[in-house]
Amino acid sequence: MQRYLVVEGNIGVGKTTLTQLLSQAWEIPALYERFLENPFLPKFYEDPKRYAFSVETAFLSERYRQMRDEFAAHDFKRSGLLADYSFYKSLIFARRTLDKDEYQLFSELFGIVNSQLPQPYLFVYLKTNTDRLLENIAKRGRDFEKHITAEYLQNIDAGYRQFMEQASGMRCLLVHTTDLDFVHRPEDLVLLKKLLEADYKYGMTEITIR
Repeated sequence: MQRYLVVEGNIGVGKTTLTQLLSQAWEIPALYERFLENPFLPKFYEDPKRYAFSVETAFLSERYRQMRDEFAAHDFKRSGLLADYSFYKSLIFARRTLDKDEYQLFSELFGIVNSQLPQPYLFVYLKTNTDRLLENIAKRGRDFEKHITAEYLQNIDAGYRQFMEQASGMRCLLVHTTDLDFVHRPEDLVLLKKLLEADYKYGMTEITIR
């Protein structure tokens, strides 16, 4: 798998776990988001309006720095690369959390930085129902995530769908994974692996597996 693929999804969907499993299966390096290093994140969950711009710009800076270093260290065109987040994540979240003027400024900054990074061959979004996400978030027991609501998660889902529907210059794959258990059922992992190895047209492709 000599491609640069992004595995995205909502909070608690299992994108990091899937990235780890695929990295092992394909024997290619993986890039994981260091989201716990954002000092504004706990404050944002307590007071979103006050800390939205701070948390989004901190994420933008850290994601760029991490991706720049990773791309410098790996020739992904030869070895392939998996990431459990996309740089576009910054823009998607900012569109939902910032007011109009703040988002305008943020999007201009994003465009300047994004032009310096390679673009993924495939942008994958794992879609799971909100109740399952809340269950997964509760199980991992992170204190700063205890303020996350169903409405917030639904807002994130809507933001990603809007992005993928408008991203005509990118291959986007939305996979409904509510009924899948790629950790405990090997056949589900094999199925997802085959889906991600396939070729897709530009724009969004949506797949529901039952």
